[in-house]
Amino acid sequence: MSIPRPRRPRPSPLLPALLLLLLAGTGARAADPAPLARPASEAAALTAPPPPDPEAAAAGRTAAVAEAEREADLFAMPAIAEQTRAASARIQAGDLDGAAAILDRLARDHPRIGLLEANRATLLALRGDTGGAVRALEAAAAAGYDGIAALAADPIFAAVVRDPRIAALAAAGVAAPPPGAEAETLLPRAERPRPRPPLRLAPVTDGMAPVSGANTVWDPDAERLRAGFAFPARAEDPVVPDRKTAETDILREHYRRGRAAGNLGDLYDNRDRGHSEPPAANHPQLARVTYPPAARAADLDYGLAEQILFNAPALGNSSTAITGGALWRSLPRAATTRTDGTGPLRLWQNASANALYVYPSHKDYGPEQGDLFPANTPYLLVSHGAAGSDQPFLEAVAMIYAAYRPETKARLVQEGLIVPMTQMVFRRSLRSVLSRDDYMSAAAHPAAYEPYDINLARMVSLANSIRPSDIPPQVRIAVTAEDLGTEGLDFFGTGLSEQLFDTPAAVARIWRSRAHTRTITLSAAETADPNGRALSFAWRLLAGDPEKVRISPSEDGRSATIELDWQEPFPISKDNPVTSHRVDIGVFANNGVHDSAPAILSVYFPPDEARVYETGPDGTARIASIDHHGHPEAPADPLLLPRADWRDDYLYAEDGAPLGWIRSWRTGAREAFDAAGRRQAAAGPETVAYPLRQEEDGTLTVTETPGAP
Repeated sequence: MSIPRPRRPRPSPLLPALLLLLLAGTGARAADPAPLARPASEAAALTAPPPPDPEAAAAGRTAAVAEAEREADLFAMPAIAEQTRAASARIQAGDLDGAAAILDRLARDHPRIGLLEANRATLLALRGDTGGAVRALEAAAAAGYDGIAALAADPIFAAVVRDPRIAALAAAGVAAPPPGAEAETLLPRAERPRPRPPLRLAPVTDGMAPVSGANTVWDPDAERLRAGFAFPARAEDPVVPDRKTAETDILREHYRRGRAAGNLGDLYDNRDRGHSEPPAANHPQLARVTYPPAARAADLDYGLAEQILFNAPALGNSSTAITGGALWRSLPRAATTRTDGTGPLRLWQNASANALYVYPSHKDYGPEQGDLFPANTPYLLVSHGAAGSDQPFLEAVAMIYAAYRPETKARLVQEGLIVPMTQMVFRRSLRSVLSRDDYMSAAAHPAAYEPYDINLARMVSLANSIRPSDIPPQVRIAVTAEDLGTEGLDFFGTGLSEQLFDTPAAVARIWRSRAHTRTITLSAAETADPNGRALSFAWRLLAGDPEKVRISPSEDGRSATIELDWQEPFPISKDNPVTSHRVDIGVFANNGVHDSAPAILSVYFPPDEARVYETGPDGTARIASIDHHGHPEAPADPLLLPRADWRDDYLYAEDGAPLGWIRSWRTGAREAFDAAGRRQAAAGPETVAYPLRQEEDGTLTVTETPGAP
């Protein structure tokens, strides 16, 4: 099993220069990440703690102090990687001073990591500061960085390498790469596979799985820490206490007969520091992950699970949310609104590493506010409610993990399929899901689940019935064609995109275009059954008006073209009156025995826009007007939908040809635009840009230049 590695995402849908300030309160990633520099030896940088500081050793520091410093540097690597992303975004936005401030601070705070001085040298060389780049490379070498020969081969360092000090350092290091080979620096480079960092395992004792510098490494390809554990050969505790309930009786009997794997080898990762933590006695075989002070100081144990991966199946939770300011949101919404796509990628990585996390919906789901999630994914579970609402779901996941047959569970772990399998078991066994049709409907796949819908006895029984030869695949989807609007004509806001994210089992789009109808074609061709069984596919509308969504599968079912019309807010289903602004389409694979968990396409409609469509001369719908902030009371996500304070009324010729539009600002000013989006000024048509302005509360407003009212 391999963990997906971050791919370079498309350009951020927000202006890179604004991105850091905008997301400072949410912990989101900065735009368009670049890999950290790494040694030319191809050994991944920081796969083990950095070597001791020579000056510290000379000063006689104790080994314990040096080890503590190395551990602190290791646990800081997720934050260091994020800040390096931020520096890269500043460089691409032309803010070299801002990038320098970030890199200088990182090097100052972590002087034992020579890699950071190498990144400083890259930026200094880019700015033409040869002397500064030389000093930074000397500092990098003094801290143990061994990649100077590779850096010296890069044209950026042409002037730097002429300095005899750097020439000597390069000659003393590994051989320089051949001409044309690329040395990785702070600047974007082509991706190359790197060896997986070696992982030492820490023994699990007394039900505790300790994370430490000894059993944790930094994986620069996955951009995650990895911790490894070794479990006892056999469990000394019962699988669950004898509670005299149907589900525990069934599980205990299967376990007694050797037909259930139990929870030996499973981890529980609490990420709210005990705020919502189930009693250990409920599942005594679960090993609880513990974090040392240095890891807690780096917040590795708190909030979204996006910094560390484990070598064993895990379930976890964080009963927390971002509660203050205009950018408040639940943790699942925070993950899916990462503007560079890394949040959804982290969710996918977790699922691929056999880790399933539960988070409360906070205020993002319910009859009063509606469904505020811009996307739905099969990578996690969201409980409807606030802190503590996740407890019944943790219980369900722990029991499903325990109920799998030993041979089935081993295969699921090996294939990285325990999360999609558990998602299928959980959703198929809900009280409200009584048939296959129910399973392929909104009833089984809401953005947030109700605790009263959980049926533990059904979940335990279904999980235990699955044989290794009957494991269904995880559906993988990819967009092969789609209609996208043009910024400045169909929608407004420099840097905005209609593509929210693309991951293997979840794709999300934002409908910004003025178009009434659009199409998107998805392929599930990469889906493969783990046992080589023939597959059939079902494409189903999970949320949305069926009169406004048309799904046309290919003959073999492995792809489908989906045609959607603009939709106003709608109740999710006749049984679920919660209002949604998102269409969900699920893709299911069946291997002749079981249906899979779905892969999901989500399309999010801006809640704050008031649109009017009319019928044109050709009988098709066309845009008549858009008031871009016509529903100010609507819960539009300010991270995705910058505010535009105007209304556009569209003009057409008698034959239906578009003529342009009249823009009415809330200030009372009016402007005319032609069909190409040019403003009609006294001196003639002029092009217009729509930069985003950050407000004091962190939200964004679309502005108009030049000459905006």
